[in-house]
Amino acid sequence: MTQNNFNSIVIDITNCEKEPIHILGKIQSYGILFCLEEPDLIIQQVSDNTKDVWDIEPQLLLGNPLTDFLSNSDIDFLIHCLNHKNIEHYNPFSLTYNQKKYQGIVHRTHQGLILEIEPIQVEKKSYPLSFYQLLKSSLSEIQESSSFEELTQLIVKEVRCITGYDRVMIYQFQEDDHGVVIAEDKKPELEAFLGLHYPASDIPKQARELYFKHWLRLIVDVQAESVNIIPHFHPLDNQPLDLSDAVLRSVSHIHIEYLQNMGVAATLAISLNELPRRKDGRGF
Repeated sequence: MTQNNFNSIVIDITNCEKEPIHILGKIQSYGILFCLEEPDLIIQQVSDNTKDVWDIEPQLLLGNPLTDFLSNSDIDFLIHCLNHKNIEHYNPFSLTYNQKKYQGIVHRTHQGLILEIEPIQVEKKSYPLSFYQLLKSSLSEIQESSSFEELTQLIVKEVRCITGYDRVMIYQFQEDDHGVVIAEDKKPELEAFLGLHYPASDIPKQARELYFKHWLRLIVDVQAESVNIIPHFHPLDNQPLDLSDAVLRSVSHIHIEYLQNMGVAATLAISLNELPRRKDGRGF
């Protein structure tokens, strides 16, 4: 796609299936993103919120090696990850900038190395043993389910218990790509969505394809403004940065409007397409 026709596309509800959601050129604002050129880890692109997160203007980062900003121990660990044939094995990992703790995730694209960094909130404490026990109990119940309907209802119940969300649903695509809510667990005062059918256009083809590729998708704050990546076009190929595999990837404004109309504040989408078939042959 050339620069001119990318900028000239006008996307609305009538043609949202044409929206290039993997190259929107924006990320969610709760983290920062770098596109790095190996092997020297030169910063080719960066999200336009480093002043907010790292207290440094993005223009001062561009063109410089990441080694100028991270400690030797963090760089050594990152290089160790990159030398492993499966760098996903090390995600997420910890790093420090200016005496503050962050969590990092890294992956490669045809345009370079993508590094995503999120601040670790001190006030948010995790309890690994408690979470382990909760997850173990949930999986035990799910494995003992006797029917597909019981299985799906247990999944939404246990996911809501773990996440604390107000509502958890299983949305199943049908053969013609329209969707139906086949299981739901929610706060009693919320309107029920169970059994509702939605047209295929509600989740366009390119969005469905990303669900097949990535099993987890998080939108932390539906109301938050997205952050530009600068420069918008990658300096080596003059194309928008491919964010297909990025956790921080921004969200289509049409999808945001859709969620706002539903009164949703945040979402966690888990793709179930890779779950094994049950003995009765039924699955997702």
